[in-house]
Amino acid sequence: MPDPLMVLKALAVAVFASALVGAVGGRLSKGRPSGWAWSLAIGAGSYLGLAILEIRPRWPMREDQHRLLGLVLPAILLIEAVGSAIRPPRWLVVMERLAASLAVAPVILYGSIYVADLAGPGSAEWSPAMRWLIFAGLGLALFGVWSGMVWIERRSSFGVGTPLTLAMTIAGAGPTVMLSGYASGGLIGLVLAGAIVGAAATAAWASGDARGAAAGVGVGVVGLFSMLAIGFFFGRLRADAAIVLFLSPLAAAIAEAPLPFRLNRKGRTAAGLTLVACVVGLVVAFAAWRFAADAGIG
Repeated sequence: MPDPLMVLKALAVAVFASALVGAVGGRLSKGRPSGWAWSLAIGAGSYLGLAILEIRPRWPMREDQHRLLGLVLPAILLIEAVGSAIRPPRWLVVMERLAASLAVAPVILYGSIYVADLAGPGSAEWSPAMRWLIFAGLGLALFGVWSGMVWIERRSSFGVGTPLTLAMTIAGAGPTVMLSGYASGGLIGLVLAGAIVGAAATAAWASGDARGAAAGVGVGVVGLFSMLAIGFFFGRLRADAAIVLFLSPLAAAIAEAPLPFRLNRKGRTAAGLTLVACVVGLVVAFAAWRFAADAGIG
């Protein structure tokens, strides 16, 4: 098990570095962090925090987490930063989101026993037809949740609430993946969650709003999906836990629906965070119970 003090140190570095870079970006953006500032802040916080834990991409990228940190995360950070800078037409943004969603699973699973003939010709666990069917299904699922979270972010009364719901979910997915037997995969999630929190805190402090928060949403959704994928395919994360965690941020939409009583924007944000926290907390608690039961504890 990882050293708890080192994990806390990594989390502190991730939050502080992300907040610091976000604050500088906010000054350059006249007090309101834009998408490129969010991407830069989350990237800096994540990689500096992971460096404390000696988790970094390595070449050649033979392992899934190396491809996550060396290809997937940098790509989504770059896509969100460039998209914020050039502001392409919405249809192009949607197509880029779809293409990125379809590419994540093949990159993470590249060279694995599922798709590669590691034990000789025809030894891959998935046939070519099954392989592309699974990749398409995973890609469309990621695209659907990503689009849903962007929709929630646009309707949100308090912009930083949407990235925070994703950070909360990723933070819950971290120990869940660790309990599935993939410690470093869970640590990546904890540090990424800390970096998102740092960027969101800076945005809220600077303006009370979150122009560019969609960048945090994109990075958060892709990061959550990637974490759950490596926990499921390379650890022992159960499918039911992975599915519930992946869908749980969408519960924040309930707080944005018409309600029989009035809530101000902070109240709606708090309600959305509470709903997501309840779902995530139940999944983590159930994962801990199953881990204890399997280990014969208690």
